[in-house]
Amino acid sequence: MNLSPAIRRTRENAWALLVVMSLAATGLLLVASIMAWANENAAVTARNAEFFTTTYAAEAATEKALSAIVQDDQNYGEGLVLSKYAGSSYKSLIPTAGDSSYWTNYQFSGGSTLNQVLVSCINTNTTNVLGPPYSGYVAVGSTLQIIANAQNLYSAYHITATVGQQVLLGQIPIFQFAIFYNDTMEIDPGATMNITGMVHGNTNVYIDPNGVVLTFYNDISGSGGVLLSENPLDPSSRTTPTPTNLVVFDGAHLSDVIPLNLPVGTNTSGTTTNVAASVNAILQVPPPGESPNSAIGTNRLYNQVDMIITISNGNVITVTSGVDVNNQATTISNSQWSSFINTNGSFYNGRDGTTVDPLDIDVGALRQWSATNNVLRPLLSSLRGSSYADVQSVFVTDERFMSNTVIITNVTYTTNTVATNTTSFPGANTYYPPVTTNTSVTTGSSYPAAGTFVPPILSTNTTSATTTNLPTTNYVGAITTNTTVDTTSSYPTNGTYLGSVTTNTTLTTTSTHPNSGTYVGTITTNGSYPNRTYTYDAISSYSYNLDTSYTYSVISGYIYNGVTGYSYSAITGVNTNVSYTTNYVQYAEPGIVLTNGGTLPSNGLSVVTPDPLYVVGNWNVTNNNGQGMLQTANVADTLPSAFYADAITILSPAWTPNNSTLGINSRTATADTVNAAILTGIVPSNGTYYSGGVENFPRFMENWSGVNFYYNGSMVEMFTSQIANYPWPGTGTVYNPPTRNWAFDTNFNNPSQLPPLTPRVIYLNRARWASIPPGSTTF
Repeated sequence: MNLSPAIRRTRENAWALLVVMSLAATGLLLVASIMAWANENAAVTARNAEFFTTTYAAEAATEKALSAIVQDDQNYGEGLVLSKYAGSSYKSLIPTAGDSSYWTNYQFSGGSTLNQVLVSCINTNTTNVLGPPYSGYVAVGSTLQIIANAQNLYSAYHITATVGQQVLLGQIPIFQFAIFYNDTMEIDPGATMNITGMVHGNTNVYIDPNGVVLTFYNDISGSGGVLLSENPLDPSSRTTPTPTNLVVFDGAHLSDVIPLNLPVGTNTSGTTTNVAASVNAILQVPPPGESPNSAIGTNRLYNQVDMIITISNGNVITVTSGVDVNNQATTISNSQWSSFINTNGSFYNGRDGTTVDPLDIDVGALRQWSATNNVLRPLLSSLRGSSYADVQSVFVTDERFMSNTVIITNVTYTTNTVATNTTSFPGANTYYPPVTTNTSVTTGSSYPAAGTFVPPILSTNTTSATTTNLPTTNYVGAITTNTTVDTTSSYPTNGTYLGSVTTNTTLTTTSTHPNSGTYVGTITTNGSYPNRTYTYDAISSYSYNLDTSYTYSVISGYIYNGVTGYSYSAITGVNTNVSYTTNYVQYAEPGIVLTNGGTLPSNGLSVVTPDPLYVVGNWNVTNNNGQGMLQTANVADTLPSAFYADAITILSPAWTPNNSTLGINSRTATADTVNAAILTGIVPSNGTYYSGGVENFPRFMENWSGVNFYYNGSMVEMFTSQIANYPWPGTGTVYNPPTRNWAFDTNFNNPSQLPPLTPRVIYLNRARWASIPPGSTTF
């Protein structure tokens, strides 16, 4: 059927309208979709933005708690952190309006508990092998976990975000370092030197060998710089800059690394940590009232040892069990300790210029006593097991007068006293100082005799007096002379006149020559003999001021404080078995001397003292099976051992105290071997004196020229020496250096073979960080 053109055009117009309407609808749908997508995208962006800002808020909460943990760990160690984490100390540390008004928008929680973060310990004794700059070291410590939820209370979506952090409270045993300096390190040897093991300085490390080769076989690091130059405070004349061919680095040498601090507990002074005197606190006797479980007390070596030896005034020696054993409840009797302790052998320390009154410990005798005693051994066996019942650590302190001034004299006087008065000064050894002098105001006509008054003379009384004779004594001030004019035909006697004498004359002529003393001026002669005459001025008289009297202030008396008596504590008893500390002051330095230490107790031995320490002869060279290790770097059979002291001096097997005051050629050393770690102090360079450097870190007092000294261990400097604080004396008088055969004791890389009481430096490590589901209590 054929449609007319009009009908076809109508149908085409309808279809066009339908297409247009369809396209319009599609456009509207597209616009609506785009608008919906835009709105949704904006919402997603807003939610994401809120999520990220809330996550940052949760992270801020974990960081606030973490900063407190880090501070406690650095200053006091893991022990304090673990004692606080379970309480509210760290959990309550959330951001507050006190930090910024911004935090008023947020609510924080830990797990399901509001207004805190979640802090938990998820592992103890976590082992972490470190990377640079401490590659290969093993840090051991507990792992703490901190989780915080945060929610913005005034945002559009109220999103809760959660962040978790894990931190390893790592601790590096300090004797894993061959050399460790808490203060400025200087290595300036004058002979070829090889350093095995890791080296670290907590400040600058200055390296300036004096024309010889210095080789580092392992890594060396400094929290300041590792500098090839001398210390600006070293007054010595050296080559600067150091020729690079003289220093050989077989390992890395890194500057600006993280410092490693001991957790001392008293190491904070303002904004400075680990200051010398504070780090020295680990060697000190705790003050009265300090708990061994306090943050400071847990770090004192005094509270960690097996046995404590104290010598006090009067040479009184007390030996007890350690604080950590049974709170010093067990006293070891004289009959027990007298086999290995004595106070003989006083000697002269040429470096400090003083006599040392030592307490001597015979280590061989201590070892024998430790293996057989029935006093301390059962306690240690109960504490550690029968295989570890020998004494492993000893604290020794000299508290005579609680200072460096010590005098002990064995006399017959006891310490019993009674208050006494006397008119004469008491005799020696009859009193305890001080002596008090009683006085009263006294007047005397004569000057008081010495010892009868306390100066000054308060005043002198005088009266005016006149005399015809010149006074010689007992007058005050100037003398006034009274005079009258007088004339005489003879010359006045000396002392009877004042000023000049005037001579009166007349012209005279005589046929005879005038006598001497009767004329003035020249004589004129007229004519010749026999009719000669003499003309001259003849003396007729003398005029002068005649002395008639003297006027002056005569002394009539003296006023002063006359001594009427002496008050003091008199010694009243006698006992020949008692040592008495006299009132005579003798300046001496405390010192702990270790002798006969070739063989140590079966589990090794560490000795701690706040005083200077002297090690005589070979140390730790023969194990309990009789195997010897003299003059060798072989440490396969050594036992764990360390010295902790104010200063450490090595004395050879040839040391004789009687020769200590003689010249250096009378103090000749013999070959020696010491196998032990050392933690001690130095006297640093100050622009006037050189510290002596690492090459003179152990101190010496003998002529070691050409003599071998084998040392295997770890050298740790932590503070400025407080007692033996005289500067390095140079060589040639106090000592000459040995041939240094020094090596790091590789046994110390094994935690089970570290010396007793080994301190650990802090190396805190962030282990994990994660954004975790809200409400999580672990991740």
